[in-house]
Amino acid sequence: MLTSKFARVHEFMRDECNLSLKRATRWPEARANDDNVQKRYEWVIRWSKTDMDFSRNCIFIDEAGFDINMKPSRAWAPRGQMAVTTIPTARAPSHTIIGAISTVGVINLSIRLPKQPPKIRKVQGGKRRKNPVVSKDDDGPKGTTAGHYLRFVRETLDVLDNFDEMKGYYFIMDNSRIRKEIQDLLDERNRDYKCVYLPPYSPELNPIEQFWALVKHKIKREKLKDTETLQERIIDAANEVPIQHLKNIVQHSKNQFDNCLNHIPI
Repeated sequence: MLTSKFARVHEFMRDECNLSLKRATRWPEARANDDNVQKRYEWVIRWSKTDMDFSRNCIFIDEAGFDINMKPSRAWAPRGQMAVTTIPTARAPSHTIIGAISTVGVINLSIRLPKQPPKIRKVQGGKRRKNPVVSKDDDGPKGTTAGHYLRFVRETLDVLDNFDEMKGYYFIMDNSRIRKEIQDLLDERNRDYKCVYLPPYSPELNPIEQFWALVKHKIKREKLKDTETLQERIIDAANEVPIQHLKNIVQHSKNQFDNCLNHIPI
């Protein structure tokens, strides 16, 4: 029976096979299936025939979730001891933020505060019933609803309308159930705005996904100050992302077009 030390196996994989050990990235199965790979190919073919240019005339919209427990996944600790960081609560409410960015900067941000958890009140008979407390600006379900999304698009259009050079911009976003409503909003402005929906399971084609990663990294670096709120930290972190970084992440998404044309999963 052949035996080999782990170190020798590692050297063989590294030197002979030209491989490196990396942190695994989890993908949904559908992201790499043939059907979605083909949809990306067709999407790139279609929009390459227009004047759409990610670097020149596009705005990228998406939402992300943040909570106060966001911490770095690694920390220093003495050998043989766990690396422990404390958090305010085991289960923190999530803040939903919708953003719009382009190569010229952060266009718009909207933070949706978490709903207050229902209070538990003891009633006669010893049974416990929930007495929901609804926030003033929300009487609907959690998360981002169609109304919130449309409101954000409208606010973003109000910003763009102040700049003649942004006339005719493309709005790049994930597939939506409210396509008609969004397009109606764009048409109302009479500035030739267009909406482009990304193919399914294609986060690499939306630069704002990398933008959220940068913002979350900045938030994780330092503990919140006593006088600082998570909303303030999110806004500050977003506004601190340099323009060149925005250009770089947009270029990264543009570079994926060749992979799509070559039917390479992204």
